[in-house]
Amino acid sequence: PQVDTTMTYNALPRSVHERYREVTLGGDIMKINGLPFLVTTSLKIKFGTVEYLDRQTAVRMAKAIKNVLQVYQSGGFRVRHLLMDGQFECLRGALLEMGVILNTTSRDEHVGFIERYIRVIKERSRCSFNTVPFKKMTERMIIELAGKVVFWLNAFPPVDGISQTLSPRTIVTGKVINHDRHCKYEFGEYVQTHEEHDNSMTTRTIGALAMRPTGNDQGGFFFLSLESGKIIKRDRATKLPMPNDVV
Repeated sequence: PQVDTTMTYNALPRSVHERYREVTLGGDIMKINGLPFLVTTSLKIKFGTVEYLDRQTAVRMAKAIKNVLQVYQSGGFRVRHLLMDGQFECLRGALLEMGVILNTTSRDEHVGFIERYIRVIKERSRCSFNTVPFKKMTERMIIELAGKVVFWLNAFPPVDGISQTLSPRTIVTGKVINHDRHCKYEFGEYVQTHEEHDNSMTTRTIGALAMRPTGNDQGGFFFLSLESGKIIKRDRATKLPMPNDVV
C-alpha cells in the first residue's frame, strides 16, 4: 500500500497536549527466561517501551533510555522525571545530561506502577507462549515476544489513561492501527514469505514463523526465518498449516 507522508494526525487537542507535555516515566529491569529487558511506561499516558539489553552496563542502559526519550520528543513530549529502583543510581549523571531528573527508591521500596506493568507483560507473554505448539523458544523469539506484547498494550486505550478513545501509541507517535495491515498473522504462525526472484528455478518463498508487526504504515511484519534463524522483515507471506518437522 502506498504511504501518504502528507497526512498529519494531531492526536490530542492543544490544551490537553500542553497539560501532559511534561512526562514522568517509571523504569525497571524485567527478565524473561533469564533475558534482561529495560521496560518503561509513562505515569499518565501509559505508553510503554521494552528494549533487550545485550549488556547490563550503565552505558547500555543509558543508550536505551535515550532511545525512549527520542520517541517522546518526536511526539512533542518531554520526559522530565524518571522513577527507578536504587540499582539505577549509576545513571544519574547521564540522565542529567539528557535533562531528566532521576528519583530512586530506598531499600525494600519499589516503583509500583512499573512493577505492575512488568507483571502484565509477563502474564501476556506466558499466555502467548502457551498458544504455540513449541516446548521451547529461542532467545530471538522471546525478544520478539516481549516486543509484540508491548506493541499491542500500546494499541488500546487503557482504562486509567488520559483518553478513552486514543491509544498511547496514537497519542505519542500519531500512528493508528489498521486491522487489515497489522493483524494479518499471529505470533508463532507458520508462513511462507514471498522473496525476490527471477526467471530461474530458485525458490520463491522461505519457511518462517510470524513474530510481530513492524509498526510501519504498509503493514510489514517481522518473521523468524527457519532457513537462517534470523529475523527478516516482509510485507507479504502465505499462511500454511504448521508442519510437524517445524515443531
